[in-house]
Amino acid sequence: MARNPYKFLQDCHRKYGDIYRVPLPIHPLVLANHPDLVSEFMENTELKYSMSAPIQGRRLQKAVTSVGCPVQVLEGQALRDRRKRLMPMFGKRHLSVVSDKFVEVFTDRIDRWLLVADTGKEVNLQAELPKVVLPAFMYAMFSTRLSDDEVLHADTATRSVMRAIASGLFLASPPNILPLRGRENLPVSGVRLMRTIRQMIRDRRANPTDDADLLNILLAARGDSSRPLTEIDVYSEIMSAIGGGYETIVASMSWTLALLLQYPEHLDRLYDEISILNGDTPTPDDLPRLPWARACFDEGQRLQGAPINPRYAMEDTELGGYPIPKYTLVASSLYVVHRDPRWWGENAETYDPMQFFDQDRVNARPRLAFQAFGAGPHHCMGTGMAYMMAQYLLAIIFQRYRLHLRPGWQPRQFFSLSTLVKGGVPATITKA
Repeated sequence: MARNPYKFLQDCHRKYGDIYRVPLPIHPLVLANHPDLVSEFMENTELKYSMSAPIQGRRLQKAVTSVGCPVQVLEGQALRDRRKRLMPMFGKRHLSVVSDKFVEVFTDRIDRWLLVADTGKEVNLQAELPKVVLPAFMYAMFSTRLSDDEVLHADTATRSVMRAIASGLFLASPPNILPLRGRENLPVSGVRLMRTIRQMIRDRRANPTDDADLLNILLAARGDSSRPLTEIDVYSEIMSAIGGGYETIVASMSWTLALLLQYPEHLDRLYDEISILNGDTPTPDDLPRLPWARACFDEGQRLQGAPINPRYAMEDTELGGYPIPKYTLVASSLYVVHRDPRWWGENAETYDPMQFFDQDRVNARPRLAFQAFGAGPHHCMGTGMAYMMAQYLLAIIFQRYRLHLRPGWQPRQFFSLSTLVKGGVPATITKA
């Protein structure tokens, strides 16, 4: 399964149907891939399913306190309280405030592509996107400007940590833990990332600001018993935000470009749409005027997919008429659901932004046939920010350039918590 979880789960779905069991070494795994079944275990509000049931139920609290407790693993009232505290940072009002920060850094970093434009030199777009997205995210959300070296180290370290988490789900091979020269390893990555984030926290505490950013919200936040969050909890929320706020966008945008560039008719329509900006940088008011850009991004996310989106059964229960023992890992496979011909038609494997642009198609399929941002109490808080970033990136990139994939190249999935493009996205760049 770790070698190619996408093909494995797709083959299982074709053979066994909408619900089936997969044996794993630690927790039994049940895959439920019908939207109605997904709703049962992802949208429940009775705590029958949890993001962290084994940790709570088996009393491995030392594991939690050593890495912190971000919003993703909280449940019940603690989850509602933390989300209530953090949600303003991801709401429309605040996004309009930080919009200029995103655009400023996006524009500066994407303008650097001029150095390779019209040279015929092939670049890896997936490797270039972190240099654009990470510094913009850190500036907008934490008022922190990163140097080129800091961007490189933070991106490398984050990817190593994400890979380690993926291997813990038995969906990826184990990360490198050996101190080999020239190769990033998990211990070094983890320590480097923790030091960087802790220094950011300590600098802010030593030099307070009035910035309405995520760091100040976290430092002012209260946890259990109305006490301030511990430093490790603040660290874990920042780490979680970085992984969810930039790494996922890099992966989704890599897939969007890898697929969009293969369809000239879809790309031409995008060029036509962004021409309404008349060369100006986009603003929040422009987002409703860029629906095709949004549809292109959603279709990229659909075909990108993810092997599983898991929850743990907190008690003995039932799903789809089958018994689910306590602590069973229950999941849907976005890769499978997002390719199901029942919801996406006979050409479900084909990149077609009309799947999202055509509202008749959207309304005709079940709501959870598309799960890119999760569902239920853990639905992604950063959904609005993700769309804003994606639409801005597509507009700014294609206002300036034409991108050309290596002839004959096709993308393949590579799992590292987010689904990346294996080997990157090889392309040449010319001026528009």
